[in-house]
Amino acid sequence: MGRGAGCAKSILFGEHFVVYGLPAIGVGLSKKIEVEITKAPHTRLESSHVDANLLAGLDAIRNAMGIKDNFIIKVKSEIPVASGLGSSAAVSVAFVRALSDEYKLDLSEDKVCAYAFEAEKVFHGNPSGMDNNLAICGGAIIFQKKPEGVSITSLRIGKPMHLVIGVTGKKKKTTAQLISEVKSKKERYPELFHFIFEAEKKLIELAIKAIEQGKLEEVGELMNLNQGFLSAMGVSSRENKDIIYAARELGALGAKITGAGYGGSCVILAKSEKNAEEIAGEIRRLGYVAITSVAQ
Repeated sequence: MGRGAGCAKSILFGEHFVVYGLPAIGVGLSKKIEVEITKAPHTRLESSHVDANLLAGLDAIRNAMGIKDNFIIKVKSEIPVASGLGSSAAVSVAFVRALSDEYKLDLSEDKVCAYAFEAEKVFHGNPSGMDNNLAICGGAIIFQKKPEGVSITSLRIGKPMHLVIGVTGKKKKTTAQLISEVKSKKERYPELFHFIFEAEKKLIELAIKAIEQGKLEEVGELMNLNQGFLSAMGVSSRENKDIIYAARELGALGAKITGAGYGGSCVILAKSEKNAEEIAGEIRRLGYVAITSVAQ
């Protein structure tokens, strides 16, 4: 029997802008997916979320690792599916770690990440690599697409961040649709978008320093500004705004969309653990899903 776990993630800054080569900042969350495997005559998945795509992704991992055995694969998840929190990357990392545990491979984090990426390619076609890196061990990273390839840099978190993830449960448009709509607006209003992009670039620079120095009030203010840019770009839905303004009224330091937007999830930086629980309770009262986590 082998066991493994992978972490959820959230994007704090840089959604949509990352498509155009600007940096994005992502954090790993304390919520996780656990996988337990037992050898069996035929592979069987025991999970609340079972589909052929998930099995195909896990098969891609087995093939990459050269493992021919079949397993009963039990999946226990604290992460809502299809909420922009990286559940597919988390289960991929958990499965690789379970195989490493079963066969006593003692895989390095880089190897775990590389094998998990094989499943991500099945799930998402052309994934960025951000999610599987964050699913490894939490923490924070700066992710950027460059002409020479993808750059991933670790970012020190100066002070633990108490986060609330508000999940709308209503993804009204696909990520591809939203990226296309932003691109179309950018082409129609190039001068306006130039100013937004330059502002975002400076915002990311300030956010990196604030996170490293543990200046959480500044991090929250920058999150609110980033939400303003995203809203101007047309990717914020009524449900997103419900969650964001409810959180701010309860004293959240910052609140914004996390991921592609127009539904999906929001990330909220709370003042404290107690404040995070208060905000989560209000989000649930509004009819949405809320989970609390810590990034450190």
